[in-house]
Amino acid sequence: MKTHTLSLLLLTGLALTGAAMARSLPDFKASYKLEQHGLRIGSASIALHMDEQGRYRYEFRSWPNPWIAWFTSNELYESSRGEITATGVRPRQYHYQRSGDSERVANLAFDWQSMTVENDVAGSHWKMAIPAGTLDKLATQLDMMIALDQGRHDVSYTVADGGTLKEYRYRVTGKETLELPAGTFRTVRVARLRKDIDQETIIWFAPALHFLPVRIWRRDGDDEEYQSELEDFSRSLRDEENDR
Repeated sequence: MKTHTLSLLLLTGLALTGAAMARSLPDFKASYKLEQHGLRIGSASIALHMDEQGRYRYEFRSWPNPWIAWFTSNELYESSRGEITATGVRPRQYHYQRSGDSERVANLAFDWQSMTVENDVAGSHWKMAIPAGTLDKLATQLDMMIALDQGRHDVSYTVADGGTLKEYRYRVTGKETLELPAGTFRTVRVARLRKDIDQETIIWFAPALHFLPVRIWRRDGDDEEYQSELEDFSRSLRDEENDR
């Protein structure tokens, strides 16, 4: 099992003010099961905290099931901090930490005055120029929730990822009703558009939960398939008026 797979599974009309956009996303926590070939291989959780000024802290954690720990003890923690502004999510700091038998630490600091991001990855330090709207890879999930709430169907991002700038592109491809461990939800199905046809990612977002991702399916280049599904969530996410 690839050590980054758990992270990859969990894996945006901007007339609103930053504060109004912040209020559109409540503080929440959500938990997921992670599966391969129908077997549970781990668990994951995400959590969002917002303040009245539109500043956010978004966190992701994943860890293997005990029997998987015989093969890999890797646990993963990611966090993105920044603001939600009139033009969308604007990160300030991103932190990545993989612990266990394959350790790795990365930190990104965004400087929007100089339009640069400072990278500190595995002991190496460098800066690179970034265009307006650049995100870290975790912040794209928050921005997708906002974009779908605004009715957008094609979304693209410039992402500071792995020390380079990458393009992440997504497109709404339909609607489905899913039965999940956390309940039954009407969802919007979104595909990640890739130049690499050997990989495929599909994400299902639930309008009734402020467009929280409730299922993520991924096929890797070696044809291995992985899936995560929502198990539990904060009641603050309920948004029945938006269930369309």
